[in-house]
Amino acid sequence: MSALDLGVRARAIVAVPIADADDTAASSSFFVPTNSLRDGNHLKLISLSSETRALSVVRSLPLEHRAAEDIDVDASGTLVVVTYEDAGRETRRARGASVSTVGGELDGTTTDLRVSDDEDATSIREFETVKCARYNRVTGSLATVDEFRVREWRRRDDGELASVSTCQTRTDSTRSDIIGGMNTTQDGVSGGSWDPHGAESFACGVDADVAVFDPRSGKRAQTIQKAHAQQTRDVRHNPNKPHEMMSCGDDGLLKYWDARAHERALKIVAGHEHWIWKCAYNPVYDALALTASSDGTVRVWCDDDALPSDSRPAHAHGSRRDIPRPARAVSRKVITAGSTSVRACTWSSADPWTYAAVAADGIVSIGDVPREEKYRILL
Repeated sequence: MSALDLGVRARAIVAVPIADADDTAASSSFFVPTNSLRDGNHLKLISLSSETRALSVVRSLPLEHRAAEDIDVDASGTLVVVTYEDAGRETRRARGASVSTVGGELDGTTTDLRVSDDEDATSIREFETVKCARYNRVTGSLATVDEFRVREWRRRDDGELASVSTCQTRTDSTRSDIIGGMNTTQDGVSGGSWDPHGAESFACGVDADVAVFDPRSGKRAQTIQKAHAQQTRDVRHNPNKPHEMMSCGDDGLLKYWDARAHERALKIVAGHEHWIWKCAYNPVYDALALTASSDGTVRVWCDDDALPSDSRPAHAHGSRRDIPRPARAVSRKVITAGSTSVRACTWSSADPWTYAAVAADGIVSIGDVPREEKYRILL
């Protein structure tokens, strides 16, 4: 596993989209924002050499002393949204979101997201608790989720992002007890994703639940209650199969869901020894999944039920097809010797067999799906 030490703490990583999915010569690249509470922070563009498999920082943009918590990028790969904690305030813990432009005429510029002036002061203050921001790669809009509201943002004619719709994060407004921008019971809001098939629904973790929002109606569309013990950390939609989602949480479990019938999970995958911070479907072969955990590992899982029958392992052929089999752990990588928490993971946009992960101490690592699993899926 190739690794790169950024020399500063980090919590998030996202793959840079490639312009042509059929470009076999494209290299894997990733954005990683740093998370220093004292020193200046940067948005780092990291590239993986296809020849040497070595990682290198090819560009670094300043983030104005903000400790970045999460990150996403639009379909063009030029607009990067970062949720951050303002490290310059000693008496009040403030969070926010900003968009950095990488490339083009506005290259290197950063713009803070601000709610409109016609909203009341309370709404403006509450927006500072934003913890999740995701681009809709179908429509180009942006979703942000704070402890109080889910907002959809669209670009105006003047190029600025404006909030065009809002809905309540929680159905019970008394659930959240906010002190200094933090939920005192749990982390509250966590990672999420847009549905790439419907393109108009957004799902994320809210406390222990999986919440699905419809920005068009301004309402919560559905809720998977107590999806995980304590906090649900991340929610991802299957890019190739409509209605299917996965989630992970503080119970150390990865769960698969059918959004149409979510009374119980389709599958529950155990294996991590502590929280799972992030999960990700492989963008091409959705039988493969990726998880990053505070047990210091990043793991690749294979759901044999999602493979063609002739690609399943030999032990699976004798099983009844109507009995779901658990996903197998096909790779387990320890990122650092000290078992530092692995905070985020992502699949490469250029190579579906390559993935990247970042540990809290700033170690960025590259891994590959084991060769035997690759051949089993392809052949």
